[in-house]
Parts: sequence; structure tokens; C-alpha cells
Amino acid sequence: MVDSTAIAVIEGFEAERPKSAVLKQPSTERPRCTPTSALSCTVVYCTADDLLPEKPGNARRRVTDAEIATLCVAQAIMGIPSDRRFLAVACKRLGHLFPELPQQPGSVETTRRSALADAADYGYCASHSRFFWGFRLHRLFAPDGTPRAFSLASPKRDEREVGIELLERANRSGGEILIGDKGYAGREFAAAVAELDATIVRPSRKNEADNGIHLAPIRQRIESIFWTCKDILTLERHGARTLHNLRVRIAQRFLALAACVSLNHRLGRPSRALVDYVA
Repeated sequence: MVDSTAIAVIEGFEAERPKSAVLKQPSTERPRCTPTSALSCTVVYCTADDLLPEKPGNARRRVTDAEIATLCVAQAIMGIPSDRRFLAVACKRLGHLFPELPQQPGSVETTRRSALADAADYGYCASHSRFFWGFRLHRLFAPDGTPRAFSLASPKRDEREVGIELLERANRSGGEILIGDKGYAGREFAAAVAELDATIVRPSRKNEADNGIHLAPIRQRIESIFWTCKDILTLERHGARTLHNLRVRIAQRFLALAACVSLNHRLGRPSRALVDYVA
């Protein structure tokens, strides 16, 4: 890690007196580091190398798990859904960080029809007032945008049932306030959330008395988090053709989001400022 507080102030010269060097007074403001894709790759690699268990040596394997995790984050940040095209770009832009890049094995996945057809189903989207065919992605985020849990489920499953599963899986300390939309109504759901030492907060439905809860400000943040995943991290253009690969690519985007949010906290930047990483 490079401590940005160790950056020194160099001499500066006044334009009207070029012969007299005037030393600038050191600024009391902490210098800010502009994040780049290379910096995010370095931080992700160091973190993954510390957290992932060490595997026994294998002479045939030249790319470590930490390098694979780092490349997954880099691919999501760079917004390149195609593995083949990403490896070609990574060879030029990230070759100085990775001595070797994994080779893409020959696959029949691209020649077959999408295997997702056997797992997808029809569902109804209340926010868009229309039916759709596919999956429903349930997500649980912290207020700063850090993903806590997610589940890819059939659109016919009750979202309250999946919500309880996400809350059970999330790493929590207790006493959390869970914010949801009107679809998470119901006494049984509220009781199940209370048993997990949490509280559900949602707007009232039309057939309910007004509870005085208006989530317009926080709703804008929620939609912003969703848009970051779908647009900047190309979640809607995942390119997967199998159910396993779809789960992997979803996890890849959320891993990249968590890495960027964590690094932004260290640099004192807004949590979801990802533009500098993808530029």
C-alpha cells in the first residue's frame, strides 16, 4: 500500500519573478489519490491473496486464484462481457500486472442454444406493469452500496420468502432496519424479520392506513445502486448462456462493486464513484 500522506510538496515558481524560487507552504489538506483500474487491481489482488486459502502446488497451473479474482473484477470494471475480447484487451492494458493470462478453452457453449431456457420462467414486473420471461434477481445492499447477499430465483417465487433467506445469509450484527417496497407487506413477513432481530420499513399499500413512511429520498439511492450494477458494471449485458455461468457473472459484478466501494472508503471518496475506475 502507498500512503498518500507521504507525498511531498515540490518547489513552485512565481511567473513574475522567474529567478527567485519560492517554496510553497505545505498544504494542510490531505492529498487525494485518483483511483485507477491498476490501483483497484492491486488492492483486489492483495486482499484476495490474503483471504483465499493456499492450494497445493500444480505445475500445470500458472494463474493463481487471486489473479483470477482480480481479472474478474477488472473485466466487470472495464465493461467487457466477452471473455475472449477481455483477454485480448487485458493483454495490452494489464500485461504489466499479470505475467500470464489464462487461456480461454474451446467451448461448445457458444454454438449451442441458450441453456437458460430450461431454467427460466414467466413472471410479472409490478414496477413496469408487464410480464417477462427470465429470472428475478433479489439483492440486499448496505446504504453505501456494498452488496450483502443476492439470490437468482424463479420469478414465480414469493419475494418475501427470498427476502428472509437473504436476511438469514447476510453477515449482520443485529438491530438492522430493512427497507423494502410495497411487495414486502404482510404480518407473517414482518414477524419473520423481527425474529431475525431486524425491522422492516416499507410504504403503506392502497388498502392500508397511511403509516407516515415516505421513502422518496432513500428510494433514489436504491435506484442509483441498481443503475450502477446494470449500466456501469454491465449486469444486463452479462452474455451468459448457462445457469452456472450466469451466477458466476452476477457474482463477478457484485465483487467488483464491493471492491470499488471499499477502496473509495479508504481514499475518502463517495462510495459509488466508479467513473475513474472505468475511464
